[in-house]
Amino acid sequence: MDMPDVALYCKQEDLIMRIKMLKSEKGFSMIEMLLVIAIIMIIAAIAATGSGSYQGRWLRAASQQLYGDLQKTRIDAMTKSIAANSRGWGIQFDSSSQYTIFEFNDTNGNFDYDSGEAANARQVTLQTGITVTKQASGDPSGRTNVLMFSRQGLSKNYKWSSVGNRTYVLRYSGIADARCLVLDDVRIREGAWNGSECTKQ
Repeated sequence: MDMPDVALYCKQEDLIMRIKMLKSEKGFSMIEMLLVIAIIMIIAAIAATGSGSYQGRWLRAASQQLYGDLQKTRIDAMTKSIAANSRGWGIQFDSSSQYTIFEFNDTNGNFDYDSGEAANARQVTLQTGITVTKQASGDPSGRTNVLMFSRQGLSKNYKWSSVGNRTYVLRYSGIADARCLVLDDVRIREGAWNGSECTKQ
């Protein structure tokens, strides 16, 4: 071998050795690191904006559930009276996050909703974090806040008098939005609570 061939052979051998060393080195390039950081930032942004919308959906679902239960209670009062002394069906809040749907079985015939006159009861618990108030901040629970429907579908209170207008406000802890349900003698309406009244949406 003459001298130029040996020099070329050494350069090739040196180049092959350097390529093997680069391949064996472990680690991330700057571009790989930037891509990972960008992906993490995108996922964090989606998670941060998405949690409020999920809570809003849960609030809307709870509002629709209560609306549906009120409508079904009214329909059951007109069509499904089972108990011997049935006057209709009703709903009573046990707390701000739980209510019972029942048939009003007026055993003593006085038209007042008394203790022990609930038949065919079914209890409903709202999702954790959701609360219901009567109007803006009133407690919906207790016998005096019972809402009943007569066999004609008219809303009645525990003394079997007309309810007039009643508003339930639903809130989810951690978000500012609130939903509402308005009842009068002949209809039930769902909407958004603006702080002082229920607006249709």
